Amino acid sequence: MDDLIERIRQIIDAHGEDDRAEDAGRICGCGATRLSDHSRHVAEEIVKRLGLRAEYVDRVGNEVRYVTALFDDELTKLEGAE
Repeated sequence: MDDLIERIRQIIDAHGEDDRAEDAGRICGCGATRLSDHSRHVAEEIVKRLGLRAEYVDRVGNEVRYVTALFDDELTKLEGAE
């Protein structure tokens, strides 16, 4: 299980979203450009690299968005406490 978690972490780390937006979309740490939905891009890479079935892409993308929102909320709370 730890190996799976580590593999997912490596994929996510390699696909960090670049804050600089291009005219036609976002830039990913892997070099992909013109992304309209970065979370979906990361989900597709996780599915692809782990050999999962393609029908899980939407579900994984939604979960990535949820976790990202959760982290944003926690960071906001921590910043407000300082």
